[in-house]
Amino acid sequence: MDFRPLDELERKQLVNALRGNAEQGRVLLLDRNDTSFAGSADEVPDEEVISAIRSVPCHY
Repeated sequence: MDFRPLDELERKQLVNALRGNAEQGRVLLLDRNDTSFAGSADEVPDEEVISAIRSVPCHY
């Protein structure tokens, strides 16, 4: 994987999203394909929750 530092706009968006998460409980969103930061939201959409649950391996 190649390291690519965040540009200034990406950095500001991520810092603001982290502050929103810490202070107001906002949700951080990640891109499913490459786990890059994809913004924040007040609530997680249902399809994101279902996708996250499906991605957890179950070994019973």
